[in-house]
Amino acid sequence: MNPRISVIVRSYNRMAALCELLEALLLQQHASFEIIIVEQSTDFEEAAYNRLIELASDPRVKLLKFPPLGGPEARNQGVKSAQGEILLFIDDDDLPMNEQWIKKHEEAYADEKLIGFTGRHVTEKIEKYPYLRVMRGFIRRNCMQYSSLKTPYTFAKFDEDVQNVDWLHGTNSSIRREWALKAGLWDADVQNQDEHSFAFKLQPYLKNGYRLDFRKEPAMIRRLHIAGGMEKRSFSLIREFQNQYRLVNKVIIPYHPHLKKFYPVLMGWCAVKIGMKATANLFS
Repeated sequence: MNPRISVIVRSYNRMAALCELLEALLLQQHASFEIIIVEQSTDFEEAAYNRLIELASDPRVKLLKFPPLGGPEARNQGVKSAQGEILLFIDDDDLPMNEQWIKKHEEAYADEKLIGFTGRHVTEKIEKYPYLRVMRGFIRRNCMQYSSLKTPYTFAKFDEDVQNVDWLHGTNSSIRREWALKAGLWDADVQNQDEHSFAFKLQPYLKNGYRLDFRKEPAMIRRLHIAGGMEKRSFSLIREFQNQYRLVNKVIIPYHPHLKKFYPVLMGWCAVKIGMKATANLFS
């Protein structure tokens, strides 16, 4: 019998962290799940590799080895090997909050109109976030939504449930497998912003009450100190500009060509994002 849930983990140059995640996933209290590891590391310690092979001997684990594929194609390869009705994504530097994480994801799909959802993100220190208090109304309206120019709001640390969001985060998110296939999976030629091109591809199918959600549970721990992967947390200002430039030119404009007339405004938005990154670097 096929597992009901397929947990898909993309991993690149974080093998020790991957092993910690895999240990936590194997402790999950759920009767029917598989773990698909899309391993692409080019740099790792032998001890971590040996531990990974040991953990992967569990029959619930499927270890796929590839040269570096990039984020979206790695996700697609995991989906193509998945057997579960629900696809559940978590990054190699994250951890489930508790042993009920998979179970809570599956329970949400008792709602037949739910296509997919993103669960809340917390940091290891379980910090308090003042902006959740002073901006609560704004966040409630904009959590995981797009602006009129299709630029994304995130607010993945929000502590309330929000129905009818626009997009799914790349980690601690799940989706019905049939709907991921219906949308055509993730665009392999889009770097770092594939969640948004996927959302734009999925959007035409979200009608007749079918929807995406954001939910405060199940939560997931983000281990922000772990290096490796796509190094998105340590982007230089130049790389951050390239990242936002690609979002505008390879995702927003191609999927919403009518917004081309607002191109200067979109590039201004890129500049704002660079300013936010510079401020974060200054105080980090």
